[in-house]
Amino acid sequence: MQLSLRIALIIATLIYLFFILRAIKRKKLQISLSVFWIFTAIALIISLAIPNFIEQISKWLGFEVTTNMIFCVTIFIAFYLIFSLMILISDLKRKNVKLIQEISILKKKVEEIENNMKL
Repeated sequence: MQLSLRIALIIATLIYLFFILRAIKRKKLQISLSVFWIFTAIALIISLAIPNFIEQISKWLGFEVTTNMIFCVTIFIAFYLIFSLMILISDLKRKNVKLIQEISILKKKVEEIENNMKL
């Protein structure tokens, strides 16, 4: 990879990292959820700063072609993100059901109080 392309990608990654940190500061992104994105940015900077880093790792892991390792890692990351989002959706769904039940109970109590006041 050419040096100018590597420098441009490092700058783009630093801008990406800046936007992540800005979203955390503005409370648009939770710190616990942003750890993955920060880790991704740091890994990308390291792999761009050290020439042939990804190729050495892919050979060490036994991949014949570097792109196969990149695709494999990308697929596992996508599976992890999907799994994490499914857990988050399930938790939110459970909380939503509980909230609806509590609101219904409170609504019934308010109606009972209003009926008792009319008598």
